Amino acid sequence: MVYNTILITTDGSENARKAVQSGIELANAFGSKVYALYVMEMNPVGMTREAIHRDWKTAMQVSLPEHISPAQWRTFAKIADENWRIERKKHLEEKAENILSYVEELGKNKGVDVEKVHIEGKPANEILDFASDKNVDLIVMGTLGMGSDGTFRLGRVAERVIHNASCDVMSVR
Repeated sequence: MVYNTILITTDGSENARKAVQSGIELANAFGSKVYALYVMEMNPVGMTREAIHRDWKTAMQVSLPEHISPAQWRTFAKIADENWRIERKKHLEEKAENILSYVEELGKNKGVDVEKVHIEGKPANEILDFASDKNVDLIVMGTLGMGSDGTFRLGRVAERVIHNASCDVMSVR
């Protein structure tokens, strides 16, 4: 089997770095085109007074009167939630660039051209859609992933991709 197009997915975790290394090695051996994909997962946040006070950055910027009407609170929460989303997206875009630059550098060292891509969405859905749209022959990914909350998740995304991909999937531990 020859893999002309390889999709390497990464979230920057140690497990994903192993998958990146394996994917680059395969691409080097087969002379494959490589896409490096990072999916930014934006989790919805229900802004509550407690959540705002836990977030020191927001708490430092916000001063609420003791008595606020429900309508005023809903307006404030909507604005705070949108500000959080903007800051979160900016942070994830910077993170994506750093992570994907690592893949690009590894590829460069092995003589493999890497096209960096970061998109927003649910990781498994976006990986499957991207692989289908680009007619990928092989998806290379880790078996463990780091959730947007910083915890490791065993196989959530990998399992879904393995079961639903229309191409081969190599899952690396």
